[in-house]
Amino acid sequence: MSDTTQGTRTGGAPLWKRRRFWLGGGALAGLAAFAAVAPQAWAHAFSGHGLRGHGHRGFGAQILKDPDAAKRHASMAVEWVLRGVGATDQQKQQAKTIGERLVDELAPLAAKHHENRTAIAHALSSAEIDREALEQLRRQELTLADQASKLAVDALADVGEVLTPQQRQELVNFAHRFHGGN
Repeated sequence: MSDTTQGTRTGGAPLWKRRRFWLGGGALAGLAAFAAVAPQAWAHAFSGHGLRGHGHRGFGAQILKDPDAAKRHASMAVEWVLRGVGATDQQKQQAKTIGERLVDELAPLAAKHHENRTAIAHALSSAEIDREALEQLRRQELTLADQASKLAVDALADVGEVLTPQQRQELVNFAHRFHGGN
């Protein structure tokens, strides 16, 4: 059993209390921020429940509130993760540029998601429930999630092209170890 999957059976602290768990989680959140691990996380992030950090409602909310802070957050995560695969300074800078571009591309989607959430709240607080309007908003949210996922996959491919095949494999291995995969 690896260090990342051991619980209290070995007498150590539970996994969720371990420092390396939280450091790795921060790295993976950063990866998700520019799509290097799980593009479907964007749908969750834009739901207002995902990618929460210290005082952040979600990465989508961070993009709306302070796009520059979102870019800095993604940049720090890129730096930390790519250091682990021996990326050069040039590779790190290219990946940071991709992350910044992704934040810019996601900003309009985050704004539209915020509008949809407001519209859903309004529809639910009305005297009568308009199921058709709610269904339309649901479809719009699915479209936004699909658009965000496509942007994330494009960014993932762009970052993948910056790295060598060996570096990409190391990054995949890190993600698998963190998630308890093979």
